[in-house]
Amino acid sequence: MSAQDKLGAIYRALTAGAIILIAVAYLSPIWWVSLAAPQYPEAAFPQGIRIHFHMDGVFNGCKLIESAEKHEEEALNCKHEMDAINHYVGMYPIAAGGPVERSYSPFLFSLLGLMLVTFMVPGKKARVGLFAAGSIAIAVWMGAAMHGTGGMKLLSPNYVYDVTTTMDLEPEDYAEWSGLESVRESCLEALGRYFRDMAKINPQVDLMMTWANAIFWLILGGMAALTVGLLILRPVYWLMALIPAALPVFFVIEYAAWLWWFGHSLSDMAAFSVKPFMPTVLGQGKVAQFSTFSYPHYGLGLIVAASALLLLAMLIRRKQLKEDT
Repeated sequence: MSAQDKLGAIYRALTAGAIILIAVAYLSPIWWVSLAAPQYPEAAFPQGIRIHFHMDGVFNGCKLIESAEKHEEEALNCKHEMDAINHYVGMYPIAAGGPVERSYSPFLFSLLGLMLVTFMVPGKKARVGLFAAGSIAIAVWMGAAMHGTGGMKLLSPNYVYDVTTTMDLEPEDYAEWSGLESVRESCLEALGRYFRDMAKINPQVDLMMTWANAIFWLILGGMAALTVGLLILRPVYWLMALIPAALPVFFVIEYAAWLWWFGHSLSDMAAFSVKPFMPTVLGQGKVAQFSTFSYPHYGLGLIVAASALLLLAMLIRRKQLKEDT
């Protein structure tokens, strides 16, 4: 095997490893948040009131406790518990955050995977053909899921579980929902669960649906632009790896932005009035008598590792192309 072939095999192996890490990360908790307070003693709540953020949903982070102080038949629903705590100071339920991003997550991650496979393929024509075919497949799937009757079932199973359990729905309740309808209904439920001020809720839901429709066309337009770019602009080839490598940065920015929204969109109907605030993004914070904890979970470590592999793969690929030239 020549030196060129060895470099090619190495960068492709690194890229394939990154694809696997990102795929596993999509199924894993990315971040965790916990609340601790005197009414939740450490003996009975060793991790406080804890929730786990995934790319496609937010889930209970509390485990079944068996101790001398406490016996449980099933684990406490800490997501519901945290919503109940937060609403006293006017914060909306957790389900109000990121509804569009969570619903579109399977398409976005499929697109990232397609970009990385394209990065591995030699030859411009082969790359363009592969990316175009994959983009068409994603577009058909996304159109059926987001706009088709019953399309919600084509979304991530975790997303469907999160929405339906949060809203306490039976299968027949959402059997005909499209993905966009699931976004609308989950937004209405979350924003109106504790604070039924429809004059404020309806504009927020309308704004979210405008964003949901815009994202649909942005994804389609982005795939078309990348396909053309692969054909006529050499730097676009490097975006196939660079964009997935930036995934941890995208997540942290998105996460922090939604925390800001929660802390600055407090309802006037709250039992206790507090000034708008920025919840803790990373580390330990304090809100009233509650201590808050916010830290990365192992899923973030997976995508950071994937980013490192991709950056190394790009350097090796650049060296290979330079030596070939």
